[in-house]
Amino acid sequence: MSYSERIDGYRYTRLEEAGFILLGFLFGIPGILIDWAVARKKNMMECSAEGIWLGIIGWAFGYFCWYILTASGVWAPGASVWCILGFSFGGALLGLFGITLGSAYTAPGNLSTLWFVGSILFICLADMWVYGMKYKMTPKEKATPIMGDDWVKPDEPHLRYDSAITIDAPAEKVWAYVQQSGQTKAGWYSFDWLERLFTFKIYNHYDIHPEWQNLQAGEFQWFHQAPLSIGEWVTEVSQEEPYGWAAHSDTATDPGYKNPGPNQEKALKLWFKRFCWTWNWEIRALKPTRNHPERCRLRWRCDCAFERYHRLNKYFVVFILGTASIVMGRRYMDVMKMLAEGRFSYPESKR
Repeated sequence: MSYSERIDGYRYTRLEEAGFILLGFLFGIPGILIDWAVARKKNMMECSAEGIWLGIIGWAFGYFCWYILTASGVWAPGASVWCILGFSFGGALLGLFGITLGSAYTAPGNLSTLWFVGSILFICLADMWVYGMKYKMTPKEKATPIMGDDWVKPDEPHLRYDSAITIDAPAEKVWAYVQQSGQTKAGWYSFDWLERLFTFKIYNHYDIHPEWQNLQAGEFQWFHQAPLSIGEWVTEVSQEEPYGWAAHSDTATDPGYKNPGPNQEKALKLWFKRFCWTWNWEIRALKPTRNHPERCRLRWRCDCAFERYHRLNKYFVVFILGTASIVMGRRYMDVMKMLAEGRFSYPESKR
């Protein structure tokens, strides 16, 4: 099983990405809906979401451009804020023909300035999601279980994030790096400076350390140190191909804040009646090719179940916890690929 952008087509080309952005820029919300209609033809939820996010970038950038041009006095088309919000930069063009959908703005006011700040935030948020969704599983991989997937039952309401990448290196080499992941070991191979900014005391180390090559079921993999103690319990480990592990954090079954583990291990609860996630990994060798005699596929799947499963809680999990997860997860994949393929340089302090 291999992933080919050219053959499988689950990643958009630069031209396709530009097209999605341009539709949002010129047509605003109708353009985003067109993006969704085009993207859903891939028959993959992530592709549909990526098309929508690219359209949102174009929509927000169109408003951004209108505001800058109007505020600077370079160009002040007769268009209302609501026209611009609905049709993005296309609304400004409509203003040239006297179509304003409200009182025309000739200078920025409080409302237009508020939406200007919002447009910047939308661009940042959309960029993070487009960045994070680069590496996708194939439909066949999505239908193939990974050990630990049975913790969250299929009929149980839950959210899912999965990712996969092809690495031109032996599976056992990639596994050596992967199994030493964790805050108290080699870190999480992501933006550790950003993790430390948010109080996670994580320092990445990029050499293979023999003392960390013994991942076992029952271990607690730390994300954040005590007393906050965010992490997960390893439930299964495979030290032979396919390599991998299963882990979860579940307030219904695991030690919590009232009954922490011996080292203050706790299942993250927040305000939920129950909060659970699983993070399951697999590394499987691929058939060799002429140019790449040793290849493997790294994939993971994260399910999140919580009570109550209503819209506001879903928005929090997706946009607050989820945004951070997919950005850091994408960086993990990038670093792991470069590291295992011998293309990642790092200072002595990171060994």
